[in-house]
Amino acid sequence: MLLIGRVPPPPLSAYINYLWYSEGWKPVSARQRHMPDGSMGVIIPLNDGIREQAIVSGPRSSAIFLDTSRPLNILGIQFKDGAGARFLSVPPEALTNEFVPLGDVARGGSSLREQLLEIPDANARLDRAQQWLMVRCLRNAAGPEPAVAWAVHELRRQPTLRVSVVADRIGRSSRWFADRFSRDIGLTPKVFSRLQRFQLALRRMHHGIDLVEVALASGYYDQAHFVHDFGTIAGMTPTAYLAGRTDHPNHVDLRD
Repeated sequence: MLLIGRVPPPPLSAYINYLWYSEGWKPVSARQRHMPDGSMGVIIPLNDGIREQAIVSGPRSSAIFLDTSRPLNILGIQFKDGAGARFLSVPPEALTNEFVPLGDVARGGSSLREQLLEIPDANARLDRAQQWLMVRCLRNAAGPEPAVAWAVHELRRQPTLRVSVVADRIGRSSRWFADRFSRDIGLTPKVFSRLQRFQLALRRMHHGIDLVEVALASGYYDQAHFVHDFGTIAGMTPTAYLAGRTDHPNHVDLRD
């Protein structure tokens, strides 16, 4: 399997976390669960002879199933929080828990996949996707409110931080904060915060830390709170996650 990725140069680096390309990806199981982290991106399948289209994956509050029954060639674009609006014609809140064809929300999105299929080299494919993004980056100026961007940074940096503490530090009303955060990020502050705590727990579990210690160190009230929250987001128990975990914390093999 070929897997490459890159952080794009400025000004894209201010809005894109990374671009990646995977060729011949085929996990051991025919299905996986993919865990959410609150971000959004673009997924472009590049399998010859198969009628597919590029899609935008909106910010998600729960895990999704992935069909991994056949080898896949995929190019991905991972937006920074709230930055997707700079490249798309709709705000993040319109894409919450949705998969939308790229051509429906971005001019030229329908033809991007066809252009990439005509390019045989993996790095050249990433170059073309980067060019496509650069054109849209220069045309648009949308982005999250600075206070929201700061709040997102703090919640990612300190996953156990309470939303009420962040809101108080901003100095705006709770209603303004919740409404503006949801509009710019696509998730409510509480849901986004819950996902960051969940991601912290995943990282600890992935490194073999005891589940009781994981729960307490990740900001859960107790073991029952951890198991309930984990099941709501992941759609499985922590024990089932450990049984199917892969090299990547957000990918879990499902074996019948």
